[in-house]
Amino acid sequence: MRRKSAVSMSSIILSLSLIFTGCSSTNDDTAKEASGKPKEIVIGNIGAMTGSSATLGVAQSQGVDLAVKEINANGGILGAKVKVVKRDDGADPTKSKTLVEELVDKEKVDFMVGPTNSTPAAASMAFLQQNKIISILPIATSTQLINPNNPYAFRLLPSNAIQAKAIVKIAVEEKAKKIALVADTSALGTDGMSVMEEAMKSHGVTPAVKVTYKADDADMTPVAQKIKDAKADVALFWTLGADGAKIVRALERIDYINDLDIIGYTGLNMPNFTELAGPGANKVKTVTAGSWALDTGKEELAPKYWKMYQKVVSEYGEKDKRDTSAGMIAQAYDAVYLLKWAIEKAGTTDSDKVKKVLETDIKDFDSVYVNKYAFSKESHEGFPVAELLKVKIGDMAYGEIFKKAD
Repeated sequence: MRRKSAVSMSSIILSLSLIFTGCSSTNDDTAKEASGKPKEIVIGNIGAMTGSSATLGVAQSQGVDLAVKEINANGGILGAKVKVVKRDDGADPTKSKTLVEELVDKEKVDFMVGPTNSTPAAASMAFLQQNKIISILPIATSTQLINPNNPYAFRLLPSNAIQAKAIVKIAVEEKAKKIALVADTSALGTDGMSVMEEAMKSHGVTPAVKVTYKADDADMTPVAQKIKDAKADVALFWTLGADGAKIVRALERIDYINDLDIIGYTGLNMPNFTELAGPGANKVKTVTAGSWALDTGKEELAPKYWKMYQKVVSEYGEKDKRDTSAGMIAQAYDAVYLLKWAIEKAGTTDSDKVKKVLETDIKDFDSVYVNKYAFSKESHEGFPVAELLKVKIGDMAYGEIFKKAD
């Protein structure tokens, strides 16, 4: 009888020991969660890594991967390693929405970089906001993506509205008499056309013609002919690089390229534009970050941007060995380092606390794409408008770093 009681008591003691051990472990985990210092930080990276917009998604991925490689080699963020989970949406909004939901629900991402294209970004934005996932947009430019209904979205590139004001202002200041507006019929192109028209109204001018086309059309001759028929002296291109290049070629074929100046938004700045457009590329100007433009007579960027350019070359090769833009890689690189900066300032990965940091003065964040970003509680548009600069695409150094236009 005594022996049986002793066994029972031993069992009770063992059981209690296991219970307390389990409680201790749970308490340790709770303490770690309460401290806000995670064991691992997961960043979702989504964009068009295949298809006609692949140069955008691949550039974003290269920037993200390079930043994470450096960060993990230097102790991570708050002592936690960073993991990147990548998805290719092919610029398809339906696919993008499904993949974003997968990244949040299955992969448990803490933060998101992308999507790269505006239409896919718009398709998944509501879901990201509902789940309080801070998303940094280094490339997508659609005006509607950043607004009070999307409190956890932040953008690094100038929005369509900002760029439209810039390119219309250039055309007006250069005394254009007949301005043609050119854009595709996607959500991005429709937004671009709208903001260009609004910008023109603010200057009291109307377009000579509005020309639209379907993205990726093989024959852009009808687009070129409409520009010629309107006798436009300036065409404002809201086109991605490949489409813009095809329109330039078509303008050459109908012998109108020499009668026209072309000014485009940043989407025209794809690295293969000059090759695809041919000699007509010399007629094209665009707007870009002034920090990535060369001064007259210079062959190197300002020191910190030149250092970033050399990192890109070291990691991914010279221009002839890749199809991506060093500037776009720098934007995505900045996106990850901006998250690191904000998380460490907040001392936690909590979305609301990180968001609050991003909305305050971030002058001590050392960007490698612009001089300083300018977020606030009222605006999550980070690109400082004053840093937009007109450049000549056909006069690029190193095949991708723009020289300032005369």
